[in-house]
Amino acid sequence: MAGKGGAGRSSVAAALGICFAARGDNALVVEWTHPEAIAPWFGKPPAGHQAIELVPRLWAMNYSLDETLREYFVGHLGMRLLHDRVIASRHVRRLIHAAPGIAELLFCGRLFWLAELARDEVGIHYDRIVIDAPATGHGAALFELPSTLAAFDLGGLLRLESTRLARMLADPERTGAVVVALPEELAIEETLELLPRLERALGRAPLGVIVNHSVDRFVSGEESPAWLARLEASRPASSPALRGVHVELLGRKARERDLHHALAGAEAPGLGVLSMDEALLAPEADGARRIVERMARDLDGWLPR
Repeated sequence: MAGKGGAGRSSVAAALGICFAARGDNALVVEWTHPEAIAPWFGKPPAGHQAIELVPRLWAMNYSLDETLREYFVGHLGMRLLHDRVIASRHVRRLIHAAPGIAELLFCGRLFWLAELARDEVGIHYDRIVIDAPATGHGAALFELPSTLAAFDLGGLLRLESTRLARMLADPERTGAVVVALPEELAIEETLELLPRLERALGRAPLGVIVNHSVDRFVSGEESPAWLARLEASRPASSPALRGVHVELLGRKARERDLHHALAGAEAPGLGVLSMDEALLAPEADGARRIVERMARDLDGWLPR
């Protein structure tokens, strides 16, 4: 799940998880590098590095680099002494966090473990893993990681990890990207820059683009619609403000139309596009959960079976 910050990646990731769970799959939503959002939407405490169940068949977790290092060196390699005395030291942790590509490699390595090894090692199995990736540039870097690491000519365990990762990302049966966009000028520019970048990294087009905060279904495009005239007649003092809101909605509709035209012209055969307006229609009570549940219903009709 990639896209500009604020585009709604977390809500779409949660909706995908609900959709997969409703189809009978065990689904896990993985967040990274931002405050925990999804579990509290379901009335749960913030998820840590260990997954918690939100609803039947749907889990969430929040990736931690330090916890992943501990799992790798203590649980996988059996090197507790090395971890406790060297890896966990303050200076080494700072170096690891600052080193380019290491956090991303370990993140993707954990995903590989969850997808391929966790069932045999600890009895955990997920049919679908949805990644709520960081915002545009950082998120795209995850898909570009194999080519980035190849330039360093790594050896040993790092070579093994990078090779396994490259195979996982290159397999269209195992990995795909979905881009979340907004009908806003900057978001449109970032989306159109991101699509070819993802296609180069994966060797294929993203699975689709979800245009969030869509106004297309409830803004007709008329300059003076009947509903606006009725509101202005009943609230004359509010007329300038109402007119201003309508002008903004018309502009948003025009930008959304431009985005759809640009996506239609993108060199990405078969790229599916779905517009969603649920985030604009949030109810007061249990808003976030209801939003993602409605989004899941839309996604269920959009995603292939």
